[in-house]
Amino acid sequence: MKHLPIYNQEFERLYKEFDTLIKTKGYGNGKPVSYQSHVREFLFFIENKGFSDIREIKASEVIAYYEYIIQRPNQRREGGLSDSMIRGHLFSLRLFFDYLLETEQIKSSPARLPKFQTGKYKERNMCSLEEIKMLYEACQSKRDKALLGIAYGCGLRRTEIQNLNTNDVNLSKGALVVREGKGNKSRTVPLANNVIKDLREYLVYERAKYFSKNNFESSPAFFISNKGLRMSGQVLCSDLKEIIKRTGNAELERKEITLHCLRHSIATHLIDKGANIEFVQRLLGHSMIDTAHLYSKRRKQQLKIRTQIQ
Repeated sequence: MKHLPIYNQEFERLYKEFDTLIKTKGYGNGKPVSYQSHVREFLFFIENKGFSDIREIKASEVIAYYEYIIQRPNQRREGGLSDSMIRGHLFSLRLFFDYLLETEQIKSSPARLPKFQTGKYKERNMCSLEEIKMLYEACQSKRDKALLGIAYGCGLRRTEIQNLNTNDVNLSKGALVVREGKGNKSRTVPLANNVIKDLREYLVYERAKYFSKNNFESSPAFFISNKGLRMSGQVLCSDLKEIIKRTGNAELERKEITLHCLRHSIATHLIDKGANIEFVQRLLGHSMIDTAHLYSKRRKQQLKIRTQIQ
């Protein structure tokens, strides 16, 4: 892909600068490397998408490129690109955008990708919308519904649910604050109307019942155990397992759904409904796009399957 035509002079300039960078820093220890051709293919791709300014490129364009290369035929043999070749493309983009960031040609990188592990990604189990409905119907307490509201409705991680305090939840404003998410980053999560309703009923009518006379209202924790203490991640997971068991659905039980699976489920459902990647990324607190692009990939695969069935 070294000879793909790039007509945008700015893109051609950036490509040449990147080419010089690779050669100057000696990437590959003297061995032939494909970083430049990968970046040229990406610039060719976005130019054909109508982009003319590298500063316009967001995570969604990088994800679209990822989805393009996983389907692109291999130029040297039959079939598609290997996993290692796909990782090479993504790593090349990381180097490219990091260079642009360091030279202050962009303000933030849309391709902050982690180091990819070898082998194929093992897809996490998730719930269908019908199965989510089953979980809600199997709830026996307002705390159960509040847990589903936070884990699925808000997409919080297990540790974020465990650390959530009552003063982090502002029902009147319809939002909650995750004060110490992954990487010690905070974020604000919007609350849907049905989630607000479930959280309010738990806080107003049930939460205080879990406190004993000796430790009444002694914990700021949002989720309180039957002993009046902050619920640990393990206890939260146990509660979810009990809800799943009460559905009586053997297939759902076999999926071994966890709190993180509910987080994965809401992300996929939002993508299915047309939410853009940046919104999902902000909602879930992703500083990198690797997880988000997997949701997007799943959405495309599902739509493809539905089309084939129809």
